[in-house]
Amino acid sequence: MVKRITLLIISCVCCILFSCKKEKSAVPAPITPVPPAAGNGIYGDSIFYVQDANDYFVSPVSSIQGSFVSFPDGLTIDQNTGIINVNKSETGLKYKISFIPTGSVDTVTSYIIISGVNYRDKIYNLSTGDSIATPIYNANLNLALPGANNNVFDESGGCKNAGIVVGTSSGAINLAQTVRDQGIDTGATAQVNLGYRISDKSNKALNGLQVKIYFYRTAAEIPQYLTDLIIERQGTILTSNSTSPALVQSQGLIINSLAVNAKAAKPGRPRPPCIIVVSR
Repeated sequence: MVKRITLLIISCVCCILFSCKKEKSAVPAPITPVPPAAGNGIYGDSIFYVQDANDYFVSPVSSIQGSFVSFPDGLTIDQNTGIINVNKSETGLKYKISFIPTGSVDTVTSYIIISGVNYRDKIYNLSTGDSIATPIYNANLNLALPGANNNVFDESGGCKNAGIVVGTSSGAINLAQTVRDQGIDTGATAQVNLGYRISDKSNKALNGLQVKIYFYRTAAEIPQYLTDLIIERQGTILTSNSTSPALVQSQGLIINSLAVNAKAAKPGRPRPPCIIVVSR
């Protein structure tokens, strides 16, 4: 009898130990995120150029699992895979891409540029000689356009047809001549499509952007919504020179985005560029 009881106890203990071991082995192993390749960031390069095709996709250099978020608006990116469609993104802008690996709270950050041109959101005062809107290439305020006279601006004639004077090889918008030629009155607005080709690694593939120009006699006539728009955008424009918000100035008006934190921090779409022209 004692022997049978002893065997029964041993059997129960074995069952309990086996059950515990089985439950322990059933716990899934933690997911180890695969980091981007060392030294290459998420995408292995920092500048991507449009191509002469309908779509042009760029993928992360490593097979990484997690979620992707980009800033500012304008980048066409798959939030699950990180694949970017360069040809469908807003060009001439710098983007911050944040990647959060699955099973982690840490964030991996990369900055990329979709090659092209942009223009400052700015108030131009013609009476002080501030009359030329110069294109900014690859989000770098100090970078000259490559290709010199081999570039083509306003290929489709969108600006010319609207009376906007643009240098066909430089991309510079002559605001003073535009006002003189058109006899533009205060409050007039022009939004045009500027198609262009640059002699760079895009191999002169067709690029483009919408440009919006507002005309007023004085800074006092500029409506509040436009000054609010410029303030809001100061936090969305990233450049290769600095990520700090800048001052937007004209005679009688100075907007400091740092003084309006709520506006400056609000994410937004930085295109089309907002060019405001005052005559005096």
